[in-house]
Amino acid sequence: MKLRILGNSIRLRLTQTEVSNLALIGKIRETTQFGPDNFLEYELIMTRESALVVNFQQGKISVILPEIIGKPWTKGSEISLHRFIRIGGESELSVLIEKDFKCKTQRAGENEDDMFPNPDC
Repeated sequence: MKLRILGNSIRLRLTQTEVSNLALIGKIRETTQFGPDNFLEYELIMTRESALVVNFQQGKISVILPEIIGKPWTKGSEISLHRFIRIGGESELSVLIEKDFKCKTQRAGENEDDMFPNPDC
């Protein structure tokens, strides 16, 4: 699972295996290590909650995805899920969860074996 952050937006890109694991297990998690006791965790969890929620506590980003939205997405051909979450006042957090496609041109050092076939190729 890839994580991209820009301003008030986060984007999660999932491989085929990660989408399958999300459907079967209901959770996927990654960790980026910055030192022995310094790391960032991020996870995507499907629950019976009614709305998409994002939490950040103790160095962990948790994206809570309602099953009613997530299950059909994991099984279907829809590429992405995009929602805006009100975070106070007029501010919003943009959350994009998408299937990760192979690039149109190969890039050295990148393994794309588990990525979804690019529909434009």
